[in-house]
Amino acid sequence: MEQVRYRKIIQSVLSNYYQISLSQNHPQQSSEVSDRLAFDNGRDQYLWFRFGWSGDKLVQHIIIYICMKHDKVWVEQDATDLCIVDKLVSAGIPSEDIVLGFHHPSKRVLTDFAHV
Repeated sequence: MEQVRYRKIIQSVLSNYYQISLSQNHPQQSSEVSDRLAFDNGRDQYLWFRFGWSGDKLVQHIIIYICMKHDKVWVEQDATDLCIVDKLVSAGIPSEDIVLGFHHPSKRVLTDFAHV
């Protein structure tokens, strides 16, 4: 049952940050480059990414990537200064159920989050 609640929290937090990002000016971002959200509930994959063409350069950038596996919320990528894990905790996901996947497993024991 926690999985359903966690999914809703993840989607809500990502959607809120995404909307804030859209409302801000991104002068370096052309109209052909856009931020996008992708939620795959069946596979528990949640992604906020930037994609498109800037002149002759293809832009492909993962901003935040979260997945759920083995009853834990894995934050695999957070390329923001928003500290998404703090928002997930304040929204109701206990820190012991969050894995900082962007840290090497040997470094995770130094955090207040799951040590998987």
